[in-house]
Amino acid sequence: MYNAHEIEKRILKFWEKEKIYEKVKERNAKGEKLYFCDGPPYATGQIHPGTAWNKCIKDTMCRYWRACGRNLRAKPGYDTHGLPIEVKIEQELKLKSKKEIEKKVGVEEFINKCKRFATQYIEVMGKQFQNCGVWMDWDDPYITYKNRYIEKSWATIKKAHEKGLLHRGVYVLPLCPRCETTMANYELEYEEVDDQSIYVKFELKKQKGKEKEYLVVWTTTPWTLVANMAVMVHPEYKYARAKVNGEVWIVAKERLDALMAITHELGLSPIILGEVSGKKLEGIEYIHPLVEKVKRHEKIQHKVILSDEFVTLDEGTGLVHCAPGHGPQDFIVGKRYGLEIFCPVGPDGKYTKEAGEYEGKYVKKADHEIIDYLREKGTLINAGKIRHRYAHCWRCKTPLVYITTDQWFITVSKVKEEMLAEIDKSRWQPEHARTWFMEFVKNAPDWCISRQRYWGIPLPIWLCTKCKEIKVIGSASELPEKLDDLHKPGIDKVKMKCKCGGEMERTRDVLDVWFDSGNAIWASLSDEEEKLWYPCDFITEGKDQIRGWFYSLLGSGVVLKDDIPYKNLLMHGFFMDEKGEKMSKSLGNFVPLEEMLDRHGADAFRLWSMSSSVWEDLRFNWNEMKEASRVIGILWNLYVYMDRFYKEPKGKVEYSLEDAWLLSRLNSVKKEATLAFDDYRIHDAVQALRHFAAEDLSRFYLKLAKGRKDADAVNQVLYISMLELLKLLTPITPFICEEIYQKFFRKREKAESVSLLGWPAYDEKEIDALLEGQMRIADEIIAAAANARQGAGVKLRWPIAEVIVESESTEAAAAIDRLSKVIERLANAKVVKLGKEKKGYAGAEFDEGKVWINPKLDKKLYSEAMARELSRRIQAMRKEMQLVEKDEVGVEVRASKEFNSMIKPHLDWLSKSVNAKKVQLKEGKKGKGEKEWKIEKWDVWVKVEKV
Repeated sequence: MYNAHEIEKRILKFWEKEKIYEKVKERNAKGEKLYFCDGPPYATGQIHPGTAWNKCIKDTMCRYWRACGRNLRAKPGYDTHGLPIEVKIEQELKLKSKKEIEKKVGVEEFINKCKRFATQYIEVMGKQFQNCGVWMDWDDPYITYKNRYIEKSWATIKKAHEKGLLHRGVYVLPLCPRCETTMANYELEYEEVDDQSIYVKFELKKQKGKEKEYLVVWTTTPWTLVANMAVMVHPEYKYARAKVNGEVWIVAKERLDALMAITHELGLSPIILGEVSGKKLEGIEYIHPLVEKVKRHEKIQHKVILSDEFVTLDEGTGLVHCAPGHGPQDFIVGKRYGLEIFCPVGPDGKYTKEAGEYEGKYVKKADHEIIDYLREKGTLINAGKIRHRYAHCWRCKTPLVYITTDQWFITVSKVKEEMLAEIDKSRWQPEHARTWFMEFVKNAPDWCISRQRYWGIPLPIWLCTKCKEIKVIGSASELPEKLDDLHKPGIDKVKMKCKCGGEMERTRDVLDVWFDSGNAIWASLSDEEEKLWYPCDFITEGKDQIRGWFYSLLGSGVVLKDDIPYKNLLMHGFFMDEKGEKMSKSLGNFVPLEEMLDRHGADAFRLWSMSSSVWEDLRFNWNEMKEASRVIGILWNLYVYMDRFYKEPKGKVEYSLEDAWLLSRLNSVKKEATLAFDDYRIHDAVQALRHFAAEDLSRFYLKLAKGRKDADAVNQVLYISMLELLKLLTPITPFICEEIYQKFFRKREKAESVSLLGWPAYDEKEIDALLEGQMRIADEIIAAAANARQGAGVKLRWPIAEVIVESESTEAAAAIDRLSKVIERLANAKVVKLGKEKKGYAGAEFDEGKVWINPKLDKKLYSEAMARELSRRIQAMRKEMQLVEKDEVGVEVRASKEFNSMIKPHLDWLSKSVNAKKVQLKEGKKGKGEKEWKIEKWDVWVKVEKV
């Protein structure tokens, strides 16, 4: 019986002891070079099953290329900087804020702890990946905290500066108030949340009539009203003036119905007084609704401004509250109109002194206080809840706030056309991934590369305290002193002399962690290696990397080298639970990788996970993994069968039709798998190989092969098919393939490992498409006959007189003519022929027509059926005795005279079927050591003894 855990453990030791991976690399050293770059996972703990799936996809492609003789570079990588590691250490030390890092621990000790943590989990994760059968250069990974890697990343920043692409500026960016650092747009995670939804009246400063007039504004972020500087309207929309309860409200005409739904709930009935274009509302001044709380607004002129790009009629009132300090779109319009970029919020998410009476309060918690005040003042029309997607921190999951902040940027807008042009120079699988990516790049803002944290690549930018001159370095050799470690806080102490005579200090920021991995393709290479290997031939990651690693690689590549750094890209889906939801511990639907491997083994995990379309989401399913494990078991049983019965063929053999068919199928599958791997359609290769192993070889051919007299032909075909199948499956299920090879084939093939045999080439001349098509029809006829049997209640092991195929298909006729013996054997029928339905026959459909069987058994057929039933019971007893096929037995059968008379004509067949030296038929009552069976209506006692 196949024991996955024992075998996988043994094979891992064999590979390590005999240095099989190294020998494969050495064999391919002069082959065509292929550079695979591993997208680095965060070194933050035990690997997620999705991370294991990702690595197995990579390993499968790499094993295929090695089998094809490619000189492959495959170093594992680890992303070791940034918030993923920092948050882990903060949790470990029970730190609640950024300030506590400096006060309670100290920056140096905190960074040392981050480094130790990352180093520890590099080793842990490496072992887990190896247990999944992944072959890479585990003794020499690339690690983003290494000095060499840092210097290579600095070189990109320096090149950006030389090209005029590096700039410092004030922008509105998402900020995590817990981590106290900004985020790039591609780092945001969106979650469905319930937020405030309020309609507020902004009173016009100059009133025209007796009734007071108001602008009606809708917002889901009441806290940003503190920084409101204007109200945006669309110049071409029509705005209605509606009389409501003695007041005049201004709202977009097409949003009146939504507003009326609210007023009706309040028992109010609006009366339309007229309408005005948005253009004519421009310049109207209003009184800030929180002016009494935030005195700064007393000195600011608040008015209506125009925006045709950011005002829509999809929701709200058609009047948009504008806070240039808290919204990217508001910021753009604010700059256009010369509005003050007012941002009274600090990096901790709390209001500053400029927020007046709200100073020191966390902005999201201030929502309720603001709503209560508006209600008290009579300017709140309605307050409710809205469920919508809101940005959260990708690491600590805190809701983000948008604030104005001074940051360093790479001006992507200057090279965007070049980036878009470069995308077309690479190959994408699937093609729609390229479309998604181009859309993302088209809309991407300038890249904010600075972060206000500690554990990361320090920005290599020095500023003169006197003349503000900037110096950007590209390597440690440009530093005035030698540093063993290029991280904070050591690098912060390095001063430089400015040409003006002043002193230059390093900006305290670290780099966006996505910039780290965005340099992986060249930063993981030495200068000499870069000349040999760059650019990268292949990368593969999940679809979230459209806005992550795929983008940071492209941006960095265009900045540093004016090109896209990868030639071929495969995008895979997400690893989900059975319901299609994200699998995580917080949702309670997480299944650890260890549990999956404990139940079914690494090969089953690999086979299962790569059987589904690579670029679709992979839904976890225990039953599907169990089925994959069953296929592994079929491979093992094929080995056991060959180990017991295989004998070296003597001389030349002649192939039967089924032999020729299987060898043709073998070559077809070789071709299908090769073309699929070359096109990164791993799932198509896996499905083809699974079908060949479980259906063509085990279910179909082996049934035909058992009992054949020309054993030499069967042995030769089985040997060729199994050996080639192992070569084809090794990239997918390396453990079982290596185990079977070592146990059965190595002594015959001599190569030390199945991985040293190479990828099997297919031969078009060996593919008989006609025979394969005819055998497929034959299989369908056999299946239809089985269905007809089931409908008529006739057991499969009972012989039937005839199978009639009713079809007008010439292909079906040809298949029956050529393969009638195959159909008769597997359908357990005496005759198969073309014809029409006969009275009393049972039928079932197949693609080319209908199959009819005679469900009635005459005495001769029934006699044979009983012999088969008896054989089945004896085989069951052999199994209980744990006998193998070659163990000979003696059998005594005690039954009625009538039953024995049916069995007697089949004694020779019965003896051979159960490997009995002799089968004795007796009458009378049960004897000693006999087991009782019920066969149809007869009581039968059987005794089996090993000879």
